[in-house]
Amino acid sequence: MFHGFKSGGKGHKLVSLVALGLGAVCFGSIPYFAKIGFAAGISPGAAVLLRYILPAVLLAPYLPQALKSGPSSRHYVLFGMITGLGAWSYFYALSMLPIYLAASLFFSYPALLVILRALGGEKLRSSDKLTLGLVFGALLIIIASTPLPDVDFIAVAIGLIGPLCYGGLQMVSRKTPSYLPSLSIAACIFAGAVLTAVPFALVELKVWHGEGSMPSTLPILGLALIAGLLPQLLLAYGSSDKSGRKTAYTTGFIEFGLAILTGYWVFAEPLGIGQAVGFVFLLAALYLTNEPSRLPRYLQD
Repeated sequence: MFHGFKSGGKGHKLVSLVALGLGAVCFGSIPYFAKIGFAAGISPGAAVLLRYILPAVLLAPYLPQALKSGPSSRHYVLFGMITGLGAWSYFYALSMLPIYLAASLFFSYPALLVILRALGGEKLRSSDKLTLGLVFGALLIIIASTPLPDVDFIAVAIGLIGPLCYGGLQMVSRKTPSYLPSLSIAACIFAGAVLTAVPFALVELKVWHGEGSMPSTLPILGLALIAGLLPQLLLAYGSSDKSGRKTAYTTGFIEFGLAILTGYWVFAEPLGIGQAVGFVFLLAALYLTNEPSRLPRYLQD
């Protein structure tokens, strides 16, 4: 699936950066397809399954050999299961909260990463303390600026599972020894994500109360192709250009910013000064985050 996605030389640098940007745009489209999917009766668990099923199927031929190769493969399957849980958390938050609040919860992961590192015994740097202050301040301001009827605190708690999963993966993946090629890692991760999504989707068949008032073709294709397969291909290509924290911040900025604009322009979510200040704080925290990871860039979203 990702063969040939190796850029090299200065001539490919611009194309790689464009690919990264387009991949971030694809990830930023998730709230749009999720919201119209919920209106069509698609549950959060089904949305997660749609997002990961195509990469999992296309990479399935690499999975048996990867699983036979040793314990590292099982670690990556577990990483995929955690990724699936985090994705379900995000989709659930999107189903119950304004897009700007759900996206803000997910992009609070820099603070949760700092907390996990502190619990692991690492000494906090001054930038870590600043990150904590920025994120906590941002969430307090954003939640306080949101009309109380729009704040489902259970959904807020569930929405924090996503950044906890993402921050945890950022921390532990750099300590996981691996002898697997990128394709095998991807096969394990996407298989793990599907393993998590399936039981959620099955349970929600009975408990999910979607509106079912809109056609489902667009959200299904959007979640599976535009928010699922296409960004993996784009980031697989673009991430071969090792441009570090600046590129990671830029793609995060695009993804987060597009989610906020989608809520404002498409779903008429009101935004005020409080939300704007909170967004700036979160972006500043994201810029301060520089946690190395052994996962390929395109497998970290």
